[in-house]
Parts: sequence; structure tokens; C-alpha cells
Amino acid sequence: MSNLFFVILLAVGFGIWKGLDFLQLPNTFSILLLILTVLSGVLWCYHRFVAVPKRNRQIARVEQRTGQALSDEEKAKIEPISEGSEFLSSLFPVLAVVFLVRSFLFEPFQIPSGSMESTLRVGDFLVVNKYAYGVKDPIFQNTIIAGDKPQRGDVIVFKAPHQALMRTGLGASRAAYAENLALTSKDNMSGVDYIKRIVGQGGDRVIFDMDKKTLQIVYAKDGKPCDLNCEIRVFEYTQNPTNPAFPNELEFTEQGDVTHNILISPYRRYSGPEFFPQDSNPTAEWVVPEGQYFVMGDNRDHSDDSRFWGFVPEKNIVGKAVYIWMSLDKAPNEWPTGFRFERFFTTIK
Repeated sequence: MSNLFFVILLAVGFGIWKGLDFLQLPNTFSILLLILTVLSGVLWCYHRFVAVPKRNRQIARVEQRTGQALSDEEKAKIEPISEGSEFLSSLFPVLAVVFLVRSFLFEPFQIPSGSMESTLRVGDFLVVNKYAYGVKDPIFQNTIIAGDKPQRGDVIVFKAPHQALMRTGLGASRAAYAENLALTSKDNMSGVDYIKRIVGQGGDRVIFDMDKKTLQIVYAKDGKPCDLNCEIRVFEYTQNPTNPAFPNELEFTEQGDVTHNILISPYRRYSGPEFFPQDSNPTAEWVVPEGQYFVMGDNRDHSDDSRFWGFVPEKNIVGKAVYIWMSLDKAPNEWPTGFRFERFFTTIK
């Protein structure tokens, strides 16, 4: 394969990627991977079933006519196949496997921020189970085969709602933007991947104590908000010894639907207007709409989550984060300084 063809291939791929990115589609990489897989697949089929058989027939005719076997150099001159197209077609088996695995089975994900500390650290590389909640098409996120529903306590990767990308601390502004999106668009799905923990499901009432920074959940009944004889989960908290990795934060073990560690900043205080509001509800109380989820980061005072921008539609959910396969010792926006070997191949709880 000539170097020129390789450069052109990279330039074309980069151009397509930037064009898709400009359109702000939710699954830019999946679309690009699909295009490359289809293109290489078409070339692979053409070479396997058309070009190569035709070339072999031509070689056989020449050998029969001359009565001599042709050398490899002589064969290469008969019905030559472009090195570029041959190279691209040779990628098809690899691209097909990568596309199928990434789209329907497992997808890699890297933790870019500290919103899920101390459960997940900046520099952790995760495996996301794509079929944990059923099989979705990789482009539009429509469910093909239904599976289990996401559960409270699950750590999920999802496409952030558009209002989550607004750089503002005013919940009312985000709420108004989200309401406008609901009126003008069928889907509320950006192209940015977030990772958080599910706290509430459709119909749940999530109550966050702004002073104590604790949670309680009034569970839904049959997916609807409960008003009488309700089951209530009051989360329990136990303070842990100071974690050397987070010297300025307090680490607690939170016992709710699952048991895991969270971080609390003793200096962070909340005010009502910064939260995502709901009509007739207190500023720190939310009723989760049907088919949506309330999510929070385990680093409670350094997480931009459902408290501030609202709910995650089920369609937005990419998959369940299941384990850490590698961890780099690094801080946000800095180069890694080593490996955290003790975190390799650990299950996410």
C-alpha cells in the first residue's frame, strides 16, 4: 500500500468524523465505524467474489495459451488489484468484529473527571456491558431486544441530556431549556458520554437533605408515585478514616439500595435556586418521570448530576459499567505518572 493512499484514507476519515461531530449526532464514532465497516465489506465482497475469480480465470487462460506456468511477477501484471482497495478490504474482518463487539456487547470507557470518586478514579479504564439492559441499535439507540431494566445503585454510562451541557448553576435555566427541548424534539440526547449512579427510577420521590447531604427515597408503586402506605428507604452513612487520596474530603460508606463509598466536601453549601426544580415540590425533592432515571455522582459535592439538570431518559443509557480493566495514576488534564495496579480487573460496586 502506498504511503499516499494511507494519508488520503486518514484525511478522508478525519473529515467524515469532523463533519459528523459538527452535526452533533449522539453516536459519531459508531457512525464512522459503521461507514468504514460497510465500505471495507463491499470491497471485500467485490474482491472475493468478482475481482479475484476474474483474475484467476485470466491467469489460467494465459497459462493454457502459453503452455507455461507464470511467475508471481507475471501474475501480478494480469488484472492487477489496487493496493489501496486491497488494504481497505483486508480490514473488513477486524472492523466487523470491532463493530459488533463495541455496538452490542462491550464498550471501553475512560473516566475523565472526578465526579464518581472514590468509587471510580480519574484514569480508570472501564468495560461497559452494552447488553445488560437489552440490545440497542448503535446509531439511534432504539431497543432491538428488550432486557432487564436498570436498577437503583447501578453505575451507568449514558448520553447526557442537552441541558446537562449548559454551563450554568441555575436549575431554573436548565429546566426551561429542557422543557423547550421536550416541545421541539423527540429525543433529548447529546453526543457526550456521562457516568453516574442510579438513585431513583420512574415514580420514585428522591429527597436530598441539603444540610446533612443525605438521601431518602420514597419508592414508586407500579412505576407511579406513591402517596399512601409507601416504602421508604432512608440511606445510612458511616464515616470512614481519612483517605490519603482525598485529604480534603470526607469519605463515607453509604448504605442504600447498594453499599458503596461517597465523598463529601465539608465546605460546600447548597442553595435552592441551583437545583433543577419541579412544580409544587421543594427545591431538594424530585419525582422521577416514568421511563427516566435520577442519577448522582459518588463525589457528591463535585458532581454535576440530576440534582442540577434533571433526569436521564432510558433511551440515553449506553450500558452498565461492570469492571475496571486498567487504571493510570493521573489527575484531570495531566499526563499519567504510573499505574494503579491494585485497581486492575476490579469489579465496580
